[in-house]
Formats: sequence, C-alpha cells, structure tokens
Amino acid sequence: MEKIFKRSVLSALVIGIVAGSALTVAPSAEASGFFEDSSINGALNVWMRDRTRGDVDANGNDTSKVPNLDHGSLYLSVDFNSGYVADTVGLDLNVYSTFDLWQNASPDHEMNFWGVDNPYDMEPTNRSGCDSAWDSGCNDNGAAFQTAAFKFKFGDTVTAKLGYFQPSVPTAMGVNWSFAAGTYTGGEIGANVGNLALGLVVADEYRAPWFKDSYEFRTGTGSSAEDAGTAYSLGGRYTFDNGLLLDAAYAALTDGDRKNAHVKVKYTTADGWYLSPQVYVVDDDNQYDSTAYQLAFLSAKSYGQYSFRAEATYTAADSSDTRGNVGNMAYRLTEVYGGSNGAYDIWWNNRSDFNHDGEIGFFGSVARDFSDLGAQGFSAGVNGVYAFGAKSDQAGIDELVEYSGSAFLNYAIQGGALKGANFGMYYTYYVNDSNAGNWAPYSNAFQDETDLKVTLTIPFSVK
Repeated sequence: MEKIFKRSVLSALVIGIVAGSALTVAPSAEASGFFEDSSINGALNVWMRDRTRGDVDANGNDTSKVPNLDHGSLYLSVDFNSGYVADTVGLDLNVYSTFDLWQNASPDHEMNFWGVDNPYDMEPTNRSGCDSAWDSGCNDNGAAFQTAAFKFKFGDTVTAKLGYFQPSVPTAMGVNWSFAAGTYTGGEIGANVGNLALGLVVADEYRAPWFKDSYEFRTGTGSSAEDAGTAYSLGGRYTFDNGLLLDAAYAALTDGDRKNAHVKVKYTTADGWYLSPQVYVVDDDNQYDSTAYQLAFLSAKSYGQYSFRAEATYTAADSSDTRGNVGNMAYRLTEVYGGSNGAYDIWWNNRSDFNHDGEIGFFGSVARDFSDLGAQGFSAGVNGVYAFGAKSDQAGIDELVEYSGSAFLNYAIQGGALKGANFGMYYTYYVNDSNAGNWAPYSNAFQDETDLKVTLTIPFSVK
C-alpha cells in the first residue's frame, strides 16, 4: 500500500502541475515560459541482436555455442522538457514503449520489459502470462515512464528535482541504460559556487529500464534479500583554473551496510591528451571479506580522422562466499544487477566486465572518421581487451584469462526520408581461456561468446 500511495501522489503532482499550468497560470507573463521554452523530442529505435554462448563439459572442455540472446526489438520514446514558471519551476516528462518483433532465447535481453516483478524475487507478473522467469516468451510489451519530475532553479546557484528522475548533480549514484535510462524515485539538489559543484541525491526506490515497476533497495540477492532503506549520496566536482577536474562522491543506504565512493581526476593536456586516473570503492560485509576496490586509468587522443583510447583496470574483490566462488566488484549500491547503479565511467563494450578479484585488464581502441574521403557520416573501428590474474582456490580450475575483440561501424544517414538517423553494427568475439563453467567459480564470468548487434536510431522533433 505504501508503494501504491507514493506512486499515486507523484502521479497526482505531475497531472496537477500540467493541468494547473494549462488552465490557470499559462496566460500570465510569468508562466508563459513554461510552454514557450519547452521542447518535445523523441526517437524510434530498432535493436537486433544475435548472441551465442558456449560452456564446458565435466572434463573442462569447450562445448558448442548455443543461442543466448536472439531478438529484434522496437523502442519508441517521447521526451517533453518544459521551460520554467516564474523562472523557477518546470517539468520534465519522458515515456517510452517497447515491443519485440521476435524473441527466441533468454528473455532478460534488456531491450523490452522482462515479464517479472523485480530483480530480487523474479516472479512472473500477471501481465506477462508466463510460467517461469526464464521462459523465452517471458517478455511484456508495453510502456513506462523514464522521467516524471518537477525541476527547480533558484538563481544561477541552486537546482533541484523531485519525482521520477535521473541524477544530474555530482553523485555516486548512476542509472542503467538500454535505449532508456533507469529511474530513481526521490529527489536531488545541487549547488554551483564558482568552480565548485555540489550535489545531494536521495531515493527510496529504483527501476531499471527493463522493468515496469519500481522496487526498494535490498541487501543481498534473491527473494531472501532484505530491505536496505533509503539510498543517499553526497558528491562534489571542482574544476581548477588549468582545466583539471576533481570528482569525488559517497553513497550509502540508511538500513543497509553497503557503501560506495569514488575519486576521479580528469584532465586534457594542451596537445589534446585526455587523462583520467580513477578509483572506485565498495564496502559490503554481505558480499566481501574486505573492502572491494577498482583502480582505473583512462586516456584518449585524436589525430586528424583517427581517435584512440587506451585504458586499464585492477580489481580487488575478496568474496565472502563460503562456496569458494571468486568475487567481482560492481560499482552500485545493491549487489544484484538492476537493483541500482553507480556513476561509473568505464565502458569497454567487449562483453565481460573484467572485474574479478585480482584481475588486471587492458583495453585499446582505434576508430576512423571517413568524411575526408567523401564518406560523410561514416566511421568504423576496432577495439579489444586482454585480462588475467583472477584465480580460484578450487582444485583443477584454471586462472581466469579472458580476451575479446570487436569491430564496429556507424553511419549517420545524410539524406532522404531517414536523414538524421543513425545506423550501427557491432560484432564481438569473446574467449574465456579457463576451464570454469558459466558463473562459477568465477562469479561474473561466462564461457566463449559471439555477439552481433545491429541498431537503427531515428530521432524526431515535434517542438
């Protein structure tokens, strides 16, 4: 009942401000900016994916790959961003809908709604009509809010949000992404004073974009996980006069033991080198024997038509799992995937997270823009990862050595009916050299994969 009450109050507030603005204050000079400065945009997205995954037999030998994800999904989103009444209060709304054109493998493919209630209980909903969370047809075509939030500004210094929102102030709390973003229920307040930006975020529920209903934060995984209360975060960013940026943030739960923190330094040299050492920390007695952390170094540079990236990570995540599984570190306020997310900058897009205890990972990428050769809007590239160092105490299990390579291309359509649309292809070949099976004893590792993703994004603007 409490959850229904909170949703009803938020919905009533949103409806009330829209109706009130339209019927009463809209004619006034102070309120005219609400609509005059508003925008309505959206996009139709097509996502097609074919991912296969292998395993190992009882002797540790590789087995044949079988379909893991096989689907084609449509994604439609519409975004309304108002101006401000009296230069103080406005409204942001975003609604999206998803639909599977075909779906032949695992239902948790994230580009449609998974037909279960939340990432802990994973009970099929009445809407989905499926018998098991893992039935290939356990998807739930439909629509949901991404954003429904009041926004406030007080002069040039203070901003705030209240409702269903995505954090925009300095924070350790982030969101999951598909073509839509995850949604917190709560609010934020930010302040900008000179070179210093500060942020406070408070939320009592979250919803990853492949669920229709929000859910509370919990400690642990599965249906036995316990309510962890309210999530909150304090963060700050300071930009020095030479352009160097220092980003630090802390997050915790009122009734749970888990805490997150990060420190990031970001700097671009005079000749264009982007350099960023970072450290991420997670403290959770339920998941780790000691505080987990990840050290990272990110760099990037462009030379003419070429863009380069070089990055590396080291992870320490000593598991408290009594079964002897090797731990992994994910930067979020919940152990379970989809239960929340953190403000994490590293994205290698090479299947694995490369984040097990003792693991060292290296990433490199090169991309080229071909506009200088007359191919306006066309770019392509390759990247890859090599990681090693995670070891299991279980007899006969190899060290985790994993590597992958990806090739990609993108084309921004230059003319015709689809002018402004973007077409992309991304192919990954991933190898796990160990004789360990999927998910154990390496708790976040799977066996060899191939993965093909094809996307088409068609943006539109109404106002």
